[in-house]
Amino acid sequence: MLPKTLLLLLFIFGVSDASADNKELLKQVTFNEVLALNSEGPTKTYSYGEQTSQFIQFWSTREHSDSAANVIFIHGGCWLKDYDITHTNPASNALRNAGFNVWSIEYRRLGREGGDWPASLNDVEAAIDFIGDKLNGRPSAVMGHSAGGHLALLATANDTPASPNINVVIGLAAITDMVSYTQTDGSCNRAALNLMKTAYENTSDYQKASPRTQKLHDNTWLIQGDADRIVPLSQTHNIDVETEILEGVGHFDLIHPHSSAWKAIIKRLNNELHP
Repeated sequence: MLPKTLLLLLFIFGVSDASADNKELLKQVTFNEVLALNSEGPTKTYSYGEQTSQFIQFWSTREHSDSAANVIFIHGGCWLKDYDITHTNPASNALRNAGFNVWSIEYRRLGREGGDWPASLNDVEAAIDFIGDKLNGRPSAVMGHSAGGHLALLATANDTPASPNINVVIGLAAITDMVSYTQTDGSCNRAALNLMKTAYENTSDYQKASPRTQKLHDNTWLIQGDADRIVPLSQTHNIDVETEILEGVGHFDLIHPHSSAWKAIIKRLNNELHP
């Protein structure tokens, strides 16, 4: 029989390890839980335009940064000025810790001067072009969350100049159909409707801003939680791309580095960028 002291130590460390494992398997996290995460800062910040919202945060991986794969990341927040790049800093930092060079894009959003549609899309396209000269032919992904996923899909669609430099495009809970999304009740849905009204007169015109109607990048993935209450699973339907549906996963799990969803995201990036 093991001594009582050793049994106690095994119990303590066993509980500790279980707690750590549980941390890695979080589901249905809230936005406040995302905001509560700590993060180190970026390595460098670049400006790609004259507006205060036109900048890119570069998070250089600590080892082999010259040869590391790149992730160009676009934050969400319903295209609104109230939600800026900072809430995804922990995700950017976690991507860096996973061995990627990360280029996190800030862009003009509704509520700021010049933030009407398609300013956000124009900014993301300009930022990706700016970053393209710095990729040096290394494997690269464009990935965005929610409204950022919508922008990621559009900015790499229709054989844009940046497309040949991109290996994979990943939409995390991405909005793909602006017509159906704006016709559903919800705070982000209303924001989408207000955004579309800045550019279009008729609901049918919203298709022009819908990834579902565009020729998307040849290697496009949608990663979606089936318990998402902000972007429904229906946004993955009727679109000719690869999909990965995560059971029991909510909207903000996809940007929380201690979630089960995060493990799936890192696995997908590694599969696509390190085949």
